[in-house]
Amino acid sequence: MTWTVLPGDAASKTAEALQPTLVDLIDLHLIGKQAHWTVVGERFQSAHERLDVLVDQWRLWSDSVAERIVTLGALPRGRAEDVVEEGDMGPFPLEWLADGDAIRLVAERVEATARRARAQQAIVEDLDVISDGLLQTIIEGLEEELWMLRAHLR
Repeated sequence: MTWTVLPGDAASKTAEALQPTLVDLIDLHLIGKQAHWTVVGERFQSAHERLDVLVDQWRLWSDSVAERIVTLGALPRGRAEDVVEEGDMGPFPLEWLADGDAIRLVAERVEATARRARAQQAIVEDLDVISDGLLQTIIEGLEEELWMLRAHLR
């Protein structure tokens, strides 16, 4: 079912290009919560609280991406099995994580998500200005978050 005003197959190409970012943001949300629950160490409080803020943002962005996919007439694939099947970040440790390790592991995934979103943005930039702007906003936010996470490690 296509509800979009985009010409030709631009809507389906754009929706498919948004899908990896949806999966990555859902994955970030899940691992961020896992890190939030299992972080330990001297900087526990600041890491614990920062991770919660990030998780909330990733959830909002994933919702925006999924809703854009729906607007383009496609079905967003955001189920657990979709994240496992389509994600490419690998498993996250199931253990108590020292504050620095938790932040480093999350930062690595934020960086990977930003890089993959940039690749997807290159696909949509000439297809759909709205999706291009959405990805630009997400990439800008991820890169700012990465800077702040890295500042915790200094």
